[in-house]
Amino acid sequence: MLGRTDKSLSSTLTIYVVMGGLFVFLSIFFVFGNIGKKILFDIEKEKAELIATTFAPQIGLNLYLGLDDRLDEILRQIMTQKDIISVFLKKDGRVISQLEKDQESDDTDIFRVEVPVFEPDGTKRIAVLELYYSSLHYQQMSKELTHILIIFLSILALLYLGLVYLIQKRLVPLKKLAHLLAEYDVKKPVVFESQSRDREIKQIEQAIQKMQENIQAHMNFQKNMNQLLSERVNEKTAELWKQLHTDSLTGLPNRKALIEDLVHIDCALLAIINIDGFTEINDLYGHKAGDQILQQFAQKLKLMDFDKVYRTSGDEYVILKKGTYQVDSALKLMKEIRESIENQKFYYEDTPIDLHVTIGATIEQPPTIIQADMAYKMAKKARKPLMLFSEEWHLEKNFRDNIHWGSEIKSALSEGRIHTYAQPLYDLKRKRIKGYEMLVRLIKRDGTVVSPYYFLSLAQKTHYYPTITRLIVEQSCAFFADKKDLTFSINLSVEDILNSETVAFIKDRITHYHVVDRVVFELLESENIELYPEAEAFVAEMKELGCQIAIDDFGTGYSNFSYLVNLKVDYIKIDGSLIKNIHTDKNTQIVVETIISFAKKLGVKTVAEFVSNDVIFETVEKLGVDIVQGYYIDEPKPIERISSKQTVV
Repeated sequence: MLGRTDKSLSSTLTIYVVMGGLFVFLSIFFVFGNIGKKILFDIEKEKAELIATTFAPQIGLNLYLGLDDRLDEILRQIMTQKDIISVFLKKDGRVISQLEKDQESDDTDIFRVEVPVFEPDGTKRIAVLELYYSSLHYQQMSKELTHILIIFLSILALLYLGLVYLIQKRLVPLKKLAHLLAEYDVKKPVVFESQSRDREIKQIEQAIQKMQENIQAHMNFQKNMNQLLSERVNEKTAELWKQLHTDSLTGLPNRKALIEDLVHIDCALLAIINIDGFTEINDLYGHKAGDQILQQFAQKLKLMDFDKVYRTSGDEYVILKKGTYQVDSALKLMKEIRESIENQKFYYEDTPIDLHVTIGATIEQPPTIIQADMAYKMAKKARKPLMLFSEEWHLEKNFRDNIHWGSEIKSALSEGRIHTYAQPLYDLKRKRIKGYEMLVRLIKRDGTVVSPYYFLSLAQKTHYYPTITRLIVEQSCAFFADKKDLTFSINLSVEDILNSETVAFIKDRITHYHVVDRVVFELLESENIELYPEAEAFVAEMKELGCQIAIDDFGTGYSNFSYLVNLKVDYIKIDGSLIKNIHTDKNTQIVVETIISFAKKLGVKTVAEFVSNDVIFETVEKLGVDIVQGYYIDEPKPIERISSKQTVV
């Protein structure tokens, strides 16, 4: 882009030529003028000297002969010369004769010539002849010389201007080329109309024409390449989109495609169909068989009357059937889907394989995958084959509660509001407190004490849970380090045992505080710890160090007596749901008696939780329980408030 200060080449050349010419003209004028004037001046001075040297010998002869009267005549002859103003003859510095013309003259208009006068033999100077010569002739000649130079330079200047004009004219085609190139557009090629005969201009035009042809060829090539690349990009985009939205094994749309499709769905039945026990197929027949069954299952769903079928994970499929459904019609359709699948035989090679499914669905408007997933999880939890989502589950409230407690846990940890509480364990035989169970509490900013019921299960699903466990371990070990006559129990979950960093921290703290022989680790029976080899290894390692192991909430679910023998536990804590009604429910008493009897045979002590009154206390004591725990003994309180000498009154 041209700037405001940019000049054209022709203007620049014109300025340079004019300035160069002006310099040359002025140089000629001053140099030749000065040289001419110097020559004229020298000529005039030589004329005066010639006159003086011409008459000097005559004057010398007359002075030598003593003919002084003839001196004036000689001086008058000299004065007859045109430009002689005055003449003086001096001898021994004294004027002996002089003549002057009667005319006014400025000292600047004359110049003086002095010539020595010698005797006839030329050996001795006897006088000096001075002439004062007028410069008027010289000045006239100088003026004429100046006029001649001015005329000459004027003619030369005119010729020079003509040269400048010719240069400008010769540069006109170049200016036109520059203008055409300044407005050049690849879509509108430059057309040359100049008829310049200059070889250089023609070469420039030819070069520009060649450049245009090259640009056009490149543009055509670029256009073809862009078109080709665009086609390739579109192909790859379509391919990537398909890969991104398609399950590679079955060819069905995947979870991402489902999420995008649901944006445009208002009314439909959305159902998650999960193959029960699919891992057993992989274990029995191998992954190749599993892949074939998944492909057959996908084909089965595609042949059914659904608007869309998706595979969202390993053994999980989602079906979408548009329309408005009532609860009865939705359940009827879900039952038909289940029966159709379970009545069909699937094959790996020639081996028939029966499949069973669990279906969770939603008919809310609009349906969401979260709702269907919640229904599926509820079906699994309730061990039912079908479950339809209901707003009565208060899903949104649960989410809000989770967000609230997640924030509360984070702030409580950063502000030191997670505290360790302790509830005493009373030894019925020794009639004294033998130790304490460590319990976690969250203290709100207003001082409210919050039970772990509200936040611990959520913490287990976040990265805050290991921090809470380590906090309880640290505070408990530090507090009981000097209380040699008391034991203390710490609850551990499967998540704690599977976390190698947490296990390493526990080992470090119990050895550091020297409490290995007084700490009891409580493991929940309901977490099926016998299924985890890591749990068995942890128990063995802790017992080797001298720690004790208790099984918490024993008696709930499917109590497995055999693993008690394998783990070699020290305590069985009977679940509180059995204890709190034991004084009124005979069947419960029978179950508790069985557990106590089994424990005694193994040499394992029993602990009764939830002992809340004297009747329950007396009942479990009669049944032979070793240790009791509950509000009847004492409520949980901060560990800072307990004493090693405390007993029950």
